[in-house]
Amino acid sequence: MVFTEGGLSTTHPTRSYHSRMADLSGLHILCVPSWWPSPEQPISGVFVNDYIRGFTQAGARVGIVFPDLVSLRHIRFGARAPIRPRLSWEAVDGVPVVRIRGWHTAFRRPAWQMGRYLKWLRWGVSEYITRHGPPDALHAMVSIPAGWACAQLDGPLSRRIVLTEVTGPFSLVMDDAANAAFVREAMAKAATVVSVSEQARTEMRSHGINRAIELCGNPVARDFCETAVLHRSNGGSIRALYVGRLVKEKGVIELAEAAARIGTTADVEWHFAGDGPVKDEVRATFNRTGMGDRLHLHGLCDRARVVAFMEQCDLLVHPTYHETFGLSVAEALCMGLPVVTTRGTACAEFINGTNGLLVEPRDVDSLAIGIQEMIQRLRGPSLFNRAAIAEPARRRFSGEAVAEKYGEWFRSTMSHA
Repeated sequence: MVFTEGGLSTTHPTRSYHSRMADLSGLHILCVPSWWPSPEQPISGVFVNDYIRGFTQAGARVGIVFPDLVSLRHIRFGARAPIRPRLSWEAVDGVPVVRIRGWHTAFRRPAWQMGRYLKWLRWGVSEYITRHGPPDALHAMVSIPAGWACAQLDGPLSRRIVLTEVTGPFSLVMDDAANAAFVREAMAKAATVVSVSEQARTEMRSHGINRAIELCGNPVARDFCETAVLHRSNGGSIRALYVGRLVKEKGVIELAEAAARIGTTADVEWHFAGDGPVKDEVRATFNRTGMGDRLHLHGLCDRARVVAFMEQCDLLVHPTYHETFGLSVAEALCMGLPVVTTRGTACAEFINGTNGLLVEPRDVDSLAIGIQEMIQRLRGPSLFNRAAIAEPARRRFSGEAVAEKYGEWFRSTMSHA
């Protein structure tokens, strides 16, 4: 479906919503991600790019070293990798990337994976330093394997680690005793540990991580923070948007059922930007209730299309069961879009009476009532001002805001000789 411009009104000029520009000039940061895009998994770890862009735009020199351990299970999908690991140089937005790529299997033994990741990391860091000089600090994305491996490097770098933990739920890495031991060591040795939400920090502490844990959300890409905010009139169809994987744990089955209960009386178009194994079930629910013409499944969308959807929809619905951060919710708020999402998740930390509504997870009735209440507000003298929603969200989630916090932590690590 192609959106038209009908129903759009006042625009607000593009501008930065951060009060002052972060300054990371003079810092040289080497990022070590646990996940990074590859031919087999092209969107794996793409959120790391937004950290990189935020740091570079704030003046830092940034590099990336990624040990790309290609699982043998990808052979059946036609994956190709060298038997012996091979080092190659790439670039992302001018940022140098060292990739060490090869086939790998750990036979379900975490120590084998950690050992191989560390070996390849040492190789990549050595090559990076030879060409670009030693970095001031390491930014490890996730405790295992990246955080643990960074802590095993030789010299002062092993003590200059800012570790960002985004695993959710955190129990995924703590329920296995072998993995948990590596996580605890990574957490103990990092100079600074950062959680992306209070929800995630609470989970970490519930598993015995008792050290200081800083708090900073993931950065939202500039596309969402600098695009002009559009106000739609309250006439015509309401356009409801979901952005994310079409999987059960994101609550999309409940969303389809809630849409069916709301029916055609509310005149709602339902737009799903994403793909996944329950897509056919979502479609079947809409068709069964005679609402098939109201459903628009857009499949996987690039960032530009998601921005366009958020510009021209009226609300985002994100009925997830669990969320460590909730990037699509943060993106929607930065675009001024009010949100219906679930209590007890990290997304709830972003929501107040001025920018959205909270509903119970796994509860079709609660979700349907929440969406109907949102529609009523949007139909009446709206309580949701898109510019007023966007401004505090952009201050909180922009790359500049995140870089400013990380700049303090990077500089602090440099005292760890």
